[in-house]
Amino acid sequence: MIATLAEQRHIVLPPEVEEKTPLPVGQQYHVLVSTTGDIMLRPKRKRQKSLLEHLRGMQGLEIQHRRDRIPKPVVL
Repeated sequence: MIATLAEQRHIVLPPEVEEKTPLPVGQQYHVLVSTTGDIMLRPKRKRQKSLLEHLRGMQGLEIQHRRDRIPKPVVL
């Protein structure tokens, strides 16, 4: 598959891309460029809540905010 860069700096994707994965109009994408110049588009998604955030949001459940130090590794 080959995409084309139009004069207005728009990338025109081939129809096969739409067949494989529907791309909604207005969807935002993170553009990742590798050190070799490869370009990858990744859909921007809402950040998912962590399990701890979900638990803290529950009514009647109280979770202490602790930051225990990680112990030093044991050398054998």
